[in-house]
Amino acid sequence: MLFWVNLHGGFAIGFLLLLITLAGQMLSRLLGQREAGVVGWSGIVALGGITLACAAVVGLNPYGAALYLYPLRTVSIGALQDFIQEWQSPNFHLREMQLFIWLWLGVLAALGLSRRRADLTDLALLGGFTYLALLAARNIPIAALLAAPIITRHAAAGLTSLWVNRPWLAALLDPPPTTRPIPALNWALLGLVGLAVLIKAADASLVSTNERFLRSRAPLEAAQFLQTARPAGPLFNSYNWGGYLIWKLYPEYLVFVDGRTDLYDDALLHEYLRAATGQPGYEAILNAHGLNLVLIEAHSFLDEHLRVNPRWGLIYEDDVAVIYQRAAEGAAP
Repeated sequence: MLFWVNLHGGFAIGFLLLLITLAGQMLSRLLGQREAGVVGWSGIVALGGITLACAAVVGLNPYGAALYLYPLRTVSIGALQDFIQEWQSPNFHLREMQLFIWLWLGVLAALGLSRRRADLTDLALLGGFTYLALLAARNIPIAALLAAPIITRHAAAGLTSLWVNRPWLAALLDPPPTTRPIPALNWALLGLVGLAVLIKAADASLVSTNERFLRSRAPLEAAQFLQTARPAGPLFNSYNWGGYLIWKLYPEYLVFVDGRTDLYDDALLHEYLRAATGQPGYEAILNAHGLNLVLIEAHSFLDEHLRVNPRWGLIYEDDVAVIYQRAAEGAAP
């Protein structure tokens, strides 16, 4: 937790895991469950102590105690749920999202065919994080990680029962050890996965690969133009490019917004969204912040509006980005 809280804002997930596990284990003990995976009261006390220790180290970061409220501040930002895809409910019409459906069907099949009783901790973790995954697609990976061991445990119990009740099937599935090729097959599969990881990592480390990706997604040439021409700011920029522009242009140009939404209040983010989508009053927002440059996606809504606005002039354009500068006669006071 000490490393987590200093590296990523998702440290709240650790506390959800700890607290749900504590609640599931305590309820299991109170109801008299003694299945594998249910710990004794001493184990529950130990887990409670670990949870308190994790809570104690949250304040050991550059922002101190302020990070205790950070998760609540993040989820309270309405713009996240309204406009950012990963914070919205998953769209199961997309093929990649349908894998989550198949995973859940696998969980139901494993639980239904297994004679092993599901313990309350598994059900609480799976139910809690599935609920979160259905609220926001960004939580699907956590739910998947929790589902995998549950499927494994109950599928193994179901197969054991099948082998006991169907000896002829057991002979087919479990040949004598001298002829069993499973260890060699496992090593072959592991080697194949390792090779795929090496190939992917080698490709991702190539400068040409990164440049090709950046040129299709980031305003490389537009940033270079600003570094060379140095037109006067301040700058209004695309939300998606904020991090890249900080990396390339700081401190000469400060961004208006970037992906760290927790650093901006809800009012500013909604102002950004109204301006970026060219809604009525977009120019008043640009004026209120004294912005003299606009760097946004080519063919975006704001691009279409500024292209016909005589108070703004196009000073740079390529296939990815456009830059507009406020005309001298319309300069903000």
